[in-house]
Amino acid sequence: MNNENPRIEWSQKSGNECLKFVFGEQLTLKEAEVAIVEWRKAFQSKMDKSIIIIWDCRKMKGYDGEAKTKWTDALKDMKSQIDSIWLISDYAVIRLAASVMGMVSSLNIKAISSESEIVI
Repeated sequence: MNNENPRIEWSQKSGNECLKFVFGEQLTLKEAEVAIVEWRKAFQSKMDKSIIIIWDCRKMKGYDGEAKTKWTDALKDMKSQIDSIWLISDYAVIRLAASVMGMVSSLNIKAISSESEIVI
């Protein structure tokens, strides 16, 4: 896919296809909007499947408040097609934001420290 932040790509974990987002240090509103369009296209290409999502936020230090709002709205919109979400980050602020997004969208977002901890 074409987006730079986050970079979005299909990957394999334990024989399961996952949609992986690799975030840079900061997520802007514009970057979130572009990524959400790509995310929707990726989901549309797999309409018959529930998708496992990986958010690699190891480099992320922050985000625009409006970006978080748009991201949460996208989660709610695509919730029916989301199998699970794995958040890779040790940064407390990012883990807290993901936890809040999970509560608002009624999705379980599992926070881990490394990709090797993903158990599917």
